[in-house]
Amino acid sequence: MEKIIRLDTIKKTDPFKVPEGYFESFVTDIMSKLPERLVEKPKVINLWERIKPWVYMAAVFVGVALMVNFFEKKHSNPQDIVSVYASDGLKLHSSNDIEDFYRYYEDELTKIAYDDAMAGFEDDDTANIDNHLSEK
Repeated sequence: MEKIIRLDTIKKTDPFKVPEGYFESFVTDIMSKLPERLVEKPKVINLWERIKPWVYMAAVFVGVALMVNFFEKKHSNPQDIVSVYASDGLKLHSSNDIEDFYRYYEDELTKIAYDDAMAGFEDDDTANIDNHLSEK
């Protein structure tokens, strides 16, 4: 059977003791044991270092805008593309001729994509559409 201990029978004295004057000199003792801390001067950041990330980000956006503008203008006028292939001897004058040309060009691109997929992209020249079209 367990022995029951009643709290009123336990002595109410604290078994731990602190030396006299310990807490009066506690802070000075701890501070004397710490190493000296060197105060570093704050780094001076010039104006260019502050705005450099913003300038780089602006340059990226300008570059993207110029590329979008370039590619949009390059492919926005279908007559430019037709004139390149017309200079090779193709005679495209009417809108039906242009539609037939685009249909033919789309079919050729589909064939090239299929051939590349089946070949496993072994030959780097298969990506060049103009070489593939000139072979036929």
